[in-house]
Parts: sequence; C-alpha cells; structure tokens
Amino acid sequence: MSEVVPTALILGHSFVKRLQRDLHRGFDSRASCDFNLSGTASVRLHGIGGQTVQTLQANDLHVVRDLAPDIVILQIGANDLSKLPPEKVGSAIEDLVRLFQSDFSVRAIGVCYVIPRGIFFPHAMSFWCKATVLNQYVSVVVADLPNVFCWRHTEFNNPHKDFYLADGVHLNRSGQYLLYRSYRGAVLTAVGLLKN
Repeated sequence: MSEVVPTALILGHSFVKRLQRDLHRGFDSRASCDFNLSGTASVRLHGIGGQTVQTLQANDLHVVRDLAPDIVILQIGANDLSKLPPEKVGSAIEDLVRLFQSDFSVRAIGVCYVIPRGIFFPHAMSFWCKATVLNQYVSVVVADLPNVFCWRHTEFNNPHKDFYLADGVHLNRSGQYLLYRSYRGAVLTAVGLLKN
C-alpha cells in the first residue's frame, strides 16, 4: 500500500498567480507544475492579484477549507504595506496563521518573507525598509508557534538584482525560476516538519 503524500497549498498574491500561469505555459524546461515533488508532496497554487491579508481572509478561506492542505506556504503582506504599518500587517499575518492552525488544522505553515521591489519601482528603498521591518516582526511573532517557520527567498535579498520586470514589482523569467526553486525549498522544509 502506498503512503499518502501531504498536500501543500502555496497561497497569496500576484506572485503566486503569475507563477501558476507561467508553470502552465511551460516557461522553463526545468520547472514543472508538480515542482518535481511527485511522491513527496502534492502542490497546488492559489494567488490573486492585489491580495492583502484582509482580502485573503475575507474571500479565499474557502480554498483552504476545500483543499484541506497539510501544508500552507503563505506569500502575503507586500500589498498591505502601501496602506498599513509593518507591525499591523505582521499582526494580521500572525492571526491568519493561528486561524489556519485552529480552524483548518493545517499541520505546517511557511510564512514567506516579502520580496523587495526592484530598484526601478518608485520608492523602492522605502518599500524595502518597510518589508524588512515586516519580515523581522513576523519572524518574532510566529517563532513559538508549532510547525510554523519563516522562509526567506534568499535570491531576492537586494532590490538592485536583475530579476524584475519593468514595473519593478513582478519577476522576469529568471526571477520566476528562482521563486519556483524557493517555493520548492519551502515545501520540502514543511514536509520535513511533518515527519517530526
């Protein structure tokens, strides 16, 4: 009898939506819709352009309820920073993570750090400062939650890197592949937590 593999949901804003679209289009021969994790995890993506923590909680919890994933990899918070202080966004993310654990029985959760905007984005450095505060805040408030971890997309640690489209927000083909690889790493980390 074969072992049932865990289901992982990568959930969030336009980065997730665009990666899902690009995977279906076969944007890179090294990338596959199953993240080359067949037999290890079943991976689904759900992203909405412009998604905030509030809109995700108001409109998209049905995705978590219907799929009942073992793992959620959360990419959220960037769109919130245009209107809210990082600490308030971080507290909302913490509340969402706790909700996933208590109401949806998600067994492992990875909270992805906000990716900085590219240098061509207006006020890129201001955004980077806010994102840094948010990332630090979230890493503190979720640190004691069981089977919750923060995930740093290490390739995107500098807005000067050439991974962005002209809008300075979304990722070019090279950036998309690096994001794909990073999400794959986050899923594998979460799978490891399920075995402990």
